[in-house]
Amino acid sequence: MKNSILTALFNLLCIPILLGQITGQVHDTDGEPLPGVSVYIMGSYDGTTTDIEGRFSFRTHEVGEQTLVASFIGYKTHEEVLTMGESHRLDIRLKEEVNRLSGVTITAGSFEASDEQKATVLKPLDIAMTAGAGADVSGALNMLPGTTTNGETGRLFVRGGTANETQAFVDGIWVSNFYTTTPSNVPSRGRFDPFLFKGTFFSTGGYSAEYGQALSSVLSLNSLDLADETITDISLMSVGGAVAHTQRWDQGSVYAKIEYMNLDPYMNLVKQTYDWKDGFTSANGTFMLRQKINKQDMLKVYANYDRSGFHAIIPSINNPAGDDTKVQNDNTYLNATYKKGLGDAGMAYFGVSYGLYHQDTDYNAIRVEGQNKAVHAKSYYTTDIGSLSLKAGGEMIRADEKEDTRLADNSAFDRAYDNTQLAGFVEGDYFLTQALTLRAGLRYAHYSVFEEGQWSPRVSMAYKTGEYSQVSAAFGQFHQLPQRDLMLAAQDYILPEQADHYILSYQRIKEGFTFRGELYYKTYEDLVKYDADDMYNPTTYINSGEGYARGIDLFFRDAKTIKNADYWISYSFIDSKRDYRNYPQQVRPEFAAMHNVSVVYKHFIPVIRTQIGATWDFNSGRPYNDPNEDEFNNQKTKYYANLSFNFAFLYRPHVILYASATNLLGRDNVFGYDYADMPDASGVYDSQAIGQQAKRFFFVGVFISLTKDKKTNQLEYL
Repeated sequence: MKNSILTALFNLLCIPILLGQITGQVHDTDGEPLPGVSVYIMGSYDGTTTDIEGRFSFRTHEVGEQTLVASFIGYKTHEEVLTMGESHRLDIRLKEEVNRLSGVTITAGSFEASDEQKATVLKPLDIAMTAGAGADVSGALNMLPGTTTNGETGRLFVRGGTANETQAFVDGIWVSNFYTTTPSNVPSRGRFDPFLFKGTFFSTGGYSAEYGQALSSVLSLNSLDLADETITDISLMSVGGAVAHTQRWDQGSVYAKIEYMNLDPYMNLVKQTYDWKDGFTSANGTFMLRQKINKQDMLKVYANYDRSGFHAIIPSINNPAGDDTKVQNDNTYLNATYKKGLGDAGMAYFGVSYGLYHQDTDYNAIRVEGQNKAVHAKSYYTTDIGSLSLKAGGEMIRADEKEDTRLADNSAFDRAYDNTQLAGFVEGDYFLTQALTLRAGLRYAHYSVFEEGQWSPRVSMAYKTGEYSQVSAAFGQFHQLPQRDLMLAAQDYILPEQADHYILSYQRIKEGFTFRGELYYKTYEDLVKYDADDMYNPTTYINSGEGYARGIDLFFRDAKTIKNADYWISYSFIDSKRDYRNYPQQVRPEFAAMHNVSVVYKHFIPVIRTQIGATWDFNSGRPYNDPNEDEFNNQKTKYYANLSFNFAFLYRPHVILYASATNLLGRDNVFGYDYADMPDASGVYDSQAIGQQAKRFFFVGVFISLTKDKKTNQLEYL
């Protein structure tokens, strides 16, 4: 007994000698001490955490070679092998590890919608409930900085670029005919229902090497994944009606919708500028399949068919009695994409689309038949290798255009062209630190119609200046086929056009506030020009045009200060000049206003279950050319202003009443002037203002959602 006690006492006294003593200090790469770092022996309970000075000290009973671990959130884990039973004094340096969810994101020139990990600016609800936007994607985006409202077209004009310089994509696949067909000086709409998309990526410049065939802007719509539940939606509107059904099962869902629009009754009630014999009508159907193959893989199929038309007598300065114009348009678009996960860090993407557009136009005694076929196939692979995120892929775009014209004397004038564009791209995002990200990309595209290829380098960066703010910069070179009419006129004499983008932006997002400021400079080269007096001679067409656009965009959004309210203010200053088409010299183009302002306000009133919204849209006027003046494009329209209003009332848990009015004050906005082809007896060219078809547009609708619980509604979409 006595011997056992002595042995135990001896062992107790010797513990400090037999246990390994491990001490030291932990710093970051700049030498700053790191408190709270976990330091321990792998596979044991021996360890501690560093104090305020980064120091640590502990003993271990482990013997032999063991692995010491030092770990801390936001830093790479440090491991080293030590021989236990000995004392160690360590100086550990931890390297910062990039956590991509909290790190910076390249945002120069780009607005993200419905991506909470990036700079959320617009959500689907914003697109639907922005007064004056008419639940149209391009209508809502025209309320953002960088755009200029062209009320006679309704299309996106971005940073001194034409509407043709903005290209649209659905799930990464090109859309060849994004807008509906309307008469001249009547705004068109996007063909795609915004309620089918979970997010909108709108880049006003400096976009990824993945995208080509666009000089100014990219609009990418990301469709919904699996539906939440089985539901039937019924829409009764002043301009038509729609029925949609969604069926959800375990790993998939299907959506089908039919819609009919007829503006005849409305146009008979509201005075119009044109004499409408048959107002705009359309019938369309949409189908979407979503099938989850496994935990990582997703198949998406989207199909849309639209048949629309109108018949109107359209007066002009050259024919006050009006030109008899009748149009019938058929548009089909099919889109399928498949994403396959490859382990924890890789993903393969495959996508293909087919578009068929056919339009018959009867203009007085002239008939024009136009047709466009487009096929787009794209595939890419992404992977993460440490701090590098890599994307590499290729695509093929095949476009066939033809236009057959039959004149009054039965003579024919036919034009056509086809082009196959083969392109490859590679791009890498390198997360240098938690605060700094660099992106570099390169794109090569070959055009069969020109038998020529173009390299397009892209580079950008983002630096996190604080917990809620960052700066971004981008440079990119972009190429695009000349516009359709130019290609039909002179495909053998012209080449792709080019634009270079330089962008610097600052962004701060915190607790319901968003502020963004962006400076940009854009140069144009190889723009197509032709002789105005000999425009039907293809040999006069040449890529000798040039231009620039520069300015500043400001955006502020506040969803916190006013209870149940959300508002934003955007401002754009655009200084742009170009020498292209039949311009005699470099001047400000007719589609670019210098000052552009939008103020959007939305307010929810819980006590009466109502959401109201108002928008004031303004620009300082656009240039136009008066042939009675010596200087080209030296005139400017009066300022444009539009005050719009809307509201949604939750009548029942599954029934919503909705109403909206655009240009509530009835302002007579003028978008430019048409001039007579020939001067009068006194040598003066008569003019006619290009204005709105009606001073105001009113809309009312009832939206009903049918589910098992009868509580689901479409308020989030309105």
